[in-house]
Amino acid sequence: MSIRIVILLLFGIIVFSCKKEKAPTPKNVDVPIQNDTVKTAVAEKKIDSASGKEEVQYTEKKEEETTDLYPVNFKKFPADDVTLTKRATLDFSSNESAKYFKTRITEAYASNRIDFASYYISVIFGCGASCIAGFIMDVRDGKIYDLPLGEENSCLFAEDRALFKPQSRLFISGVCKESPEDERVYYKAFVWNEDHKIFEKADEKDLLK
Repeated sequence: MSIRIVILLLFGIIVFSCKKEKAPTPKNVDVPIQNDTVKTAVAEKKIDSASGKEEVQYTEKKEEETTDLYPVNFKKFPADDVTLTKRATLDFSSNESAKYFKTRITEAYASNRIDFASYYISVIFGCGASCIAGFIMDVRDGKIYDLPLGEENSCLFAEDRALFKPQSRLFISGVCKESPEDERVYYKAFVWNEDHKIFEKADEKDLLK
């Protein structure tokens, strides 16, 4: 076999091997952080009346409500059916204890996600063993209110805690049991009084569906 043929064969092998190599993974590339909640965006084609061009717009699809685990009727305590887009500046002078949790409150408020009684953004955090605490922030005026949590509204055998919905004034502080073996649960529940800006205790018989 001539030297020219050997050289050509070696060259062909080298070229073929290079093609099979995978592209190198880029380093130091910023990857956007994804939220834990999965949201669906629906693509919709529309014609721009000014330019006559076809444009694709993405509309976020509302999340479907999960099946309730407990027979509590949040709809018995409806809040106003409104959609707000503006947010007032937080008013830390409205709540004496809020200043000790300024970072948590500020970060939660920045989410712009109203999740209680149509006007409020909540923040909940741990306050010790088997203890949680939190606040709600009114997006209309930035005032901050305590949630009915803490040790006084906790229970020794808790099945669940801090249950609430965006368009309901009902707040379930705890779903409790008398003992771990007990099948029956009872509720530590409160209803937000929008006029007086306070949480009032709710009678359990008024909660159930």
